Amino acid sequence: MSTSESRWSKDIPVKLIKNNEIHVWRAFLELSSTQRQYFMGILSSDELKRMKRFHFKRDEDRFIAARGILRVIMSYYIEKSPEEISFEYTSQGKPIVTENPGSDTIHFNLSHSNRFALYAVTFNSSIGIDIEFIRTDAVVEQIAQKFFSQNEIRAIQNIQEKNRTKLFFQYWTRKEALLKAAGDGISSQMCQFDVSLINEKKFLPISYHPKNEIQSQWYVRDLMSFENYVAAIAVEGGNKDLLFWNYSH
Repeated sequence: MSTSESRWSKDIPVKLIKNNEIHVWRAFLELSSTQRQYFMGILSSDELKRMKRFHFKRDEDRFIAARGILRVIMSYYIEKSPEEISFEYTSQGKPIVTENPGSDTIHFNLSHSNRFALYAVTFNSSIGIDIEFIRTDAVVEQIAQKFFSQNEIRAIQNIQEKNRTKLFFQYWTRKEALLKAAGDGISSQMCQFDVSLINEKKFLPISYHPKNEIQSQWYVRDLMSFENYVAAIAVEGGNKDLLFWNYSH
């Protein structure tokens, strides 16, 4: 995906998403007091309980924004108001819509890091998305030794030191997006597949078949590199067209 801001539309999609499309939304998580009050009013009781677990107001506000924006975005695709949408959660904590009668199955995923969130929406294909703020204090080589494949470890070791941290986070987002699409936890499964050849030009297939899983074909690609963030997306079954939207409060 090009880093050009012209790729990001500010208009709400007029037509429902097509089966061969993925809509990717980008949102800024800083809220005014009015916006915070609105989102608090549309969150479920369960979400409000989760909100109270945060120790710092900044983290609480970003959770409120991320979940409130998810509800608003999903209301564009489901014939319900934001506060009426009901979510359930997989064993790994991935939210799913419990009701969408009379239509194709809608799949979505969200990720937020620091001040930004990304959301992905598609029909009839499992999907995962991940965004990461590039933290310069991350001990990237030690983490890579635990979670990455040998090819990925060598690539990080061989790249110039000034580019090492960004490459690490690119690999991390690709892996996490795939595991979220597959509905799996992170843990040691990250080293079971190699994402070193993925890029932002197109979806590329990844061989990943955890135990007891129905054989699926997964495709991964980079999404962006803007400011100090990197991101990636994964989808089941094949290539789809990406369309990009900026969420405005």
